Amino acid sequence: MKRYITSTIGLLLMLHSVSIAQQGVDIMGDPLPEGAMQKLGTLRMKYPGGLSAIAYLPDGRGIVSTGNSVHIWNLEQGERETDYQVSNASVGSMKVNQDGTKLLFISGGDVLEWSLETQQELYRFPTKQSGLALVMYSPDETKVLTLGRTPPTLKEFELATGEERISITGDMALFSAAAYGPDGLTAFVGGGYDEPILTHYDLTTGEKLHGWFGNYSVYGGAMHLSDDQQRLLVGSRTMATEWRIEGYEELRRFTGHHGGAVNALAYCVDPDQILTGSRDGSIRHWNRLTGDIILRWYAHEGVVSNIAVSPDGERVLSFGGGLLAESVLATGKPRLGWERHSGSVEAVAAVADTQQVVSGSSDGTLRLWDTATGESLRIITGAELGAFCVAVSPDGNRAAAGCKDGVLREFDLSDGTLLRELKGHLGFVRAVAYSPDGSQLISSADDGSVRVWAADQEDAVTVMRGHLGGVLAVAVSADGQKVLSGGRDGTVRLWDTRSGIELAQMAASRGWVQTVAFTDNRGWRVVAGGRDGRVIFMDMQARQQLSEMAHGGWLRALAVSSDGRTVYSSGDDRAVCAWNLATGERVARFTGHEGTVNGLALCGDGTRLVSASSDTSLLVWQVP
Repeated sequence: MKRYITSTIGLLLMLHSVSIAQQGVDIMGDPLPEGAMQKLGTLRMKYPGGLSAIAYLPDGRGIVSTGNSVHIWNLEQGERETDYQVSNASVGSMKVNQDGTKLLFISGGDVLEWSLETQQELYRFPTKQSGLALVMYSPDETKVLTLGRTPPTLKEFELATGEERISITGDMALFSAAAYGPDGLTAFVGGGYDEPILTHYDLTTGEKLHGWFGNYSVYGGAMHLSDDQQRLLVGSRTMATEWRIEGYEELRRFTGHHGGAVNALAYCVDPDQILTGSRDGSIRHWNRLTGDIILRWYAHEGVVSNIAVSPDGERVLSFGGGLLAESVLATGKPRLGWERHSGSVEAVAAVADTQQVVSGSSDGTLRLWDTATGESLRIITGAELGAFCVAVSPDGNRAAAGCKDGVLREFDLSDGTLLRELKGHLGFVRAVAYSPDGSQLISSADDGSVRVWAADQEDAVTVMRGHLGGVLAVAVSADGQKVLSGGRDGTVRLWDTRSGIELAQMAASRGWVQTVAFTDNRGWRVVAGGRDGRVIFMDMQARQQLSEMAHGGWLRALAVSSDGRTVYSSGDDRAVCAWNLATGERVARFTGHEGTVNGLALCGDGTRLVSASSDTSLLVWQVP
């Protein structure tokens, strides 16, 4: 019996090992979700749930805090080396001590010091501060300064014993940032909302030494003392400012950020240079003496909330829009040139008779991908303000992108050359499709119109109006004679392509209709999906709903197999579902994306389905 049990355990372990060995990996060598054949792009250094702090270790590795853990990154290789859980509760405001062996956090109202060498907690004590937002080491690392947001409180403690040395209550609406003064006996505090938003306190007496400056509020963490301890750099609602500590003299203002706010900043190793990060995802490299911008680059799709400079001064680690990025300071280029979209992938379209697809992203680019290898074959720039829909011509030579600036742009797929810009829509261009012979483009937009564009004309040859509100989806019948549209008014409408006459109309959603597709060659049977989470199968000629399938959540995309028997749906639930159209039965469900699935496309012989996601990647699935 014992031998039987041992043999069985051995067999199970062997099968488990085989299973792991057979698990697919992407082009980067990372595991693929179950059912996925390939990933286009990578999610490395992506943190959609956010980071509470980032820093460099003395050896140039990156360290970040997220949830109740810290992750250490080999930034040269782009590999996450270690994960450590440092507390049962979430941690924030991470600080690294001078020799890089200890970390300081706030966690559940406590101050926590943790050893990187032993992976153990060293000290923990409560602060009894409401809205605990920040902690930092004193210059000699024997004390810590803590900040409570509301009510605004500032405290200093002995690190080894947790003894409270002083408690100060501020007269601002809130506190948001702090820095020790040069001698460690005073502290600078930033807050909001009325003037002053900067205050200088004596940590031995609690006396308010000075209050000054009005710019609504200082952003959390956007306050740094220069290495020579003579200047203070502050990020606030519409600018960054630098102050001489002696006399509280303003040295310079750094303005011009899109959206105004400076959410993150840092001094460079070169004492005459600084960095600022803003709401528009950009990082600006400044000459602080002249106020001139040395370089600006867009490292992120969202607010830049953290910036750190490498110990050698050559690189910048930043976080924003869910992405941890390292840039080369001299060029603004990523240190590692991974082939991926930097923003949400809004749409995907197949290149006929190939294994290739074209993706469109909010980052303003289109990419041509090989779905078999995962390789990015070409980057096409020029989709101003983001490509929110894409289509590929039947001959595979051109790609069209509908952009946020209301312009429809057509590109040569072989080299990325911009072929033409079609202007006429007002508002986002939401959907685009080629006619079967490639001679026409059909588009729709937030202006409530559907437009047909000829290959040799700049103006639309047909304009279809009737939807009440934006038109979010279009499809063209197999013979090119009909156009199907869906919009914010909850209706699906069928149009004659040539005349623009409305042929039929049906209510298809309790909210917006986000996606539509034809299911037969006659151009009368269709499917539609939208905000109510249902896939609706309809006969437009009979004006009859044939069936409905409950995907759940907000539907974003549909795709139909070439034989019209299977419908694929995707949406905000991050899943892709396959449905038997005849029975309404769900035959498969694929999961693996970390964000909304915005687009679907069948490619090759129809056995590969590509899904495009707001997580910045695409996945290739083997479909039934």
